[in-house]
Amino acid sequence: MAYGAAFPREDMNTLKIEHTRRVAANAARILEGERFPARLRGPGMAAAWLHDLGRFKQFERYRTFSDRVSVNHALLSCAEALRLGWLDDWEPWARNAVLRAIECHNLRDLPPGLPGDELALAHLVRDADKLDILTVLDRAIETDYLPSHPEVYWGLPFRAPPSPKVVAAIERGESVDYADIAGFADFVFIQLAWCNGGLRFAESARLALARREVGVRREYLKALLPGHGETVDRCCDIAEGALRRLAHGA
Repeated sequence: MAYGAAFPREDMNTLKIEHTRRVAANAARILEGERFPARLRGPGMAAAWLHDLGRFKQFERYRTFSDRVSVNHALLSCAEALRLGWLDDWEPWARNAVLRAIECHNLRDLPPGLPGDELALAHLVRDADKLDILTVLDRAIETDYLPSHPEVYWGLPFRAPPSPKVVAAIERGESVDYADIAGFADFVFIQLAWCNGGLRFAESARLALARREVGVRREYLKALLPGHGETVDRCCDIAEGALRRLAHGA
């Protein structure tokens, strides 16, 4: 990714370059597995590659990836794509669909009434992005990266118990309000919420199941929060069941 490589070689920029490559790979798997029409495959891949374009300027200016204390990185990504002229030669419908997918990828919920192409690409990028955020946490757990990098989870308490509001949202199959996050564990529980209603495509669920995303979180959360094993098991069981139903078209 040449654009990202133009910024200083820092861990956080490298993280986003690698993340973008994996999101694009996830998007390619979903496009193929869900048999997207040929006319949407190019725009779908473009949206995946460009979805976090603004992250590099965000970190350069604010030294953080937290949108709530800096800027909306999705809107900054759209602005950068337009400034660079990378979509100037695209047909209007395709350009609009790509920009809408970028704009919506970090929203809690999609706005109602999106046209069909825009809705399809928005779901594509959201699923591909969530799948890689799951993978990023897997690798951070394996390397014990997180305790010494509080900037990743907004400097919140590392061993704080799960927020009751976050747990309740998982149990109801609803998206989580980021304002309810009280500690690092809530970021992990949010990912369980993605597994319970936050993914759109059966191929996305199949990828999450194959990668043992719920199992990794069950083991990690039980070790992190030994007094909350029952809550962890309950939320993980809900998430695993939802993934299996989606994967099998139920």
